[in-house]
Order: sequence, then C-alpha cells, then structure tokens
Amino acid sequence: MKYAFIFLLSFFACWTEIQAQTIQKDSIRVLSLVEFEKMSAKKKTKVLDVRTPEEVAEGHLVGSTTVNFLSPAFATEIQALNKNKTYLLYCRSGSRTRKAADAMQKMGFKHVYMLEGGINAWKEVGKEVVK
Repeated sequence: MKYAFIFLLSFFACWTEIQAQTIQKDSIRVLSLVEFEKMSAKKKTKVLDVRTPEEVAEGHLVGSTTVNFLSPAFATEIQALNKNKTYLLYCRSGSRTRKAADAMQKMGFKHVYMLEGGINAWKEVGKEVVK
C-alpha cells in the first residue's frame, strides 16, 4: 500500500509538470485582426514587426517597430525592451511571429501576443499599411 501511494504521488508530480510545460508553451495568445487593432491603441502596448528590412520596405503597420527575427542581433534587441509592456507581434503570415514570441516568453516577457495571419491577413481586409 505504501509503495502504491508513492507511485501515485510520483505519477501525479510528473503529470503536473508536463501540464505546466504545455500551458507555458501555448500561452501566447493569437489575436484576431479586430483584437489586434483594438489592443494596439493602448498606451503600454508596442507593435513589433519581426520581418526583414526588405519585407518592411514593402509596407508595415502604422507605428510598428522593426525587430528582425532573422538578424543575429534579435536577442540583444529584444532584451533591451521593457518586459512590463505588452507586445503585439506580426510577420508575413505568422510562423516567424510564433518563434519570436516563444523566444520573448523564454526571456521573461509576460504580455506577448501575435496577429493571426500576419500582415497578409491585415492587407486582405484592406487595413492600412505604410511604406
């Protein structure tokens, strides 16, 4: 009986750790266009474009800051940001955004969100981009 209790306690501890890791990994919220636009208007929110400078030159969201995810300086640039602010990230379609958001979360950023569909989705519905 004593061993069964120890086994169950160990199993529960391992299961809890696996659940915590899953929740942490998937805690970056994907925002719809409407949610993204609404949140970007708040004072403590900063919009980050994680595309390359060449892509940014083709058009970007008004007020966004470029932090090239593919640059060797990406981690250094991100570390310089205020971890207490809210960050809304986007790229072309969303795949780099997920990687950048994961990296930011691992660096201790708590409020990181990503735009569903990236700038492609933004443009498809006729939202404003600037060059």
